[in-house]
Amino acid sequence: MNWNDLKYLLALSRLGTLSAVAKETGVDMTTVSRRLKALESALGAQLFQRIDNRYLPTDALQQVLMRAEQVELEIGRLQSDLLGQDEDLSGRVRITSVHTFINSYLLQRLPDFYERYPDIELEIIADSSQLDLGRHEADLALRMGRPDQSSIVTRRMTELNYAVYGHKTLVEHSQKIADLPWVLFEDRYHNLPEALWQQQYYPDVHAKLFCNVGPAMLTAASNGLGVACLPCYMAEPVSELVALTKAFPLRALWLLMHPEKRNLARIRVFVDWLEQQLDSDILLFQGPHVVPENPPQNSA
Repeated sequence: MNWNDLKYLLALSRLGTLSAVAKETGVDMTTVSRRLKALESALGAQLFQRIDNRYLPTDALQQVLMRAEQVELEIGRLQSDLLGQDEDLSGRVRITSVHTFINSYLLQRLPDFYERYPDIELEIIADSSQLDLGRHEADLALRMGRPDQSSIVTRRMTELNYAVYGHKTLVEHSQKIADLPWVLFEDRYHNLPEALWQQQYYPDVHAKLFCNVGPAMLTAASNGLGVACLPCYMAEPVSELVALTKAFPLRALWLLMHPEKRNLARIRVFVDWLEQQLDSDILLFQGPHVVPENPPQNSA
């Protein structure tokens, strides 16, 4: 159960409509609906009935609603206590992630963060190596795979969908995807999920260009040098690129932090801000849902 979803449940029980909840919480209606469905799935129970365009709590929810409100109250008290320990929203937060996510997503959205928290400094470390959070080499890490450190606080932030993309002038002649030139990862990176997907579904493609990082592959594809398997959040904003396959899941974005840092106000507000950004961009991360002609099968 994601405790952040509790606020949507309680807001809908009080307000009765998705539009009212979206207005109160500052997210769109799709996000509210998706969060509630995830909560129902996690709890294994239907929480609301829709009658005359209003959402009414089911009997199952009515029985626990008072307890949920008590939990909300306790969380509020806990946050107040923590803010009392560290109310100063200033100082530096050191964040590490891969070049792909930093350059294609995070940096473009930081002006909004600085507008909200002008006294917080961010140190962004673009590095694919695993910095040691236990030794405080970074405060937060954003990784494209599930972490295995038991001593680190982890949170799954969003699913990362991929698709095959190519320049619109390169693919306008109705060629099969396998017959087009490709941009591939160099041999050292043949075990990456996107490289393994290509080897499974398009093993015999022809490539003249090999890269070691995703941003280089994006630039190559957008300049017509070949098609490539790319994250949807990177490729969708590029007007020169078109998706040749339906989006499919390959990775997930995970947040890592040291347990001693999780209650620092400056870190907490950054994590909350990032989660809001990802929620508002959910369609960007999901990618295209239209099935092109002769698409590959989705990977499991």
